[in-house]
Amino acid sequence: MDIEFKVMDQEDVTNVYEFFQDLKEETIDITFADINSKDEIENMVRDEDVFIYTAYYKNEIAGVFRGIRGKGNKNHSVFLTAAIPKRLRGKRIAQKLTDFGLDDMRNKGIRIARAYVYSDNNSSVSTLLKQGFTFSGCVNMHHYDDKENRYVDDLIFHKIL
Repeated sequence: MDIEFKVMDQEDVTNVYEFFQDLKEETIDITFADINSKDEIENMVRDEDVFIYTAYYKNEIAGVFRGIRGKGNKNHSVFLTAAIPKRLRGKRIAQKLTDFGLDDMRNKGIRIARAYVYSDNNSSVSTLLKQGFTFSGCVNMHHYDDKENRYVDDLIFHKIL
C-alpha cells in the first residue's frame, strides 16, 4: 500500500474537515469529531503549538495525527490524537503516521509524547505499545459508555522522544 505522509497544510483543510465529519457520523468519541468548521482546522494548521500530519492513499485522507504542545514549562511535551478512516483501519497506517509525526516533532524540540486512550480501544492501545509507548496509569471510570452500559477507563501512555 503506497501511502504519502506529510505535514498538513492549508491545501488539506477541506479533505481533513470531510474526514472529521465522517468520524462524527461514525459516532467515534474522539476530539477530531468535535471540530465543527474548516476555520478550526485552519487555525490548527497556523498554530505553532499544534503539529498536525496527514496520510494520503490514492489522493484520499488515510489518516490524521496531531500533537498539541504544552504551555509554559510544559512546552517540551505534546498530547496526541490520531484517527484513520474506517475502511483503512488495520493496515498499519496509524503506526507509520505516528512514526512520521513523532520524528518531525522530535526534530522540532519535543521530548515527550503523551496519549490518553479508552481502555476498550484495543487497536489504539496495540499501536501505542508497538510504537514503544509506556503505560503510565489510568483514569478509572473516565466516562460511561451508553451503548455498552458500562464505565470505560482512560489509559495514559507516554514515550520519551
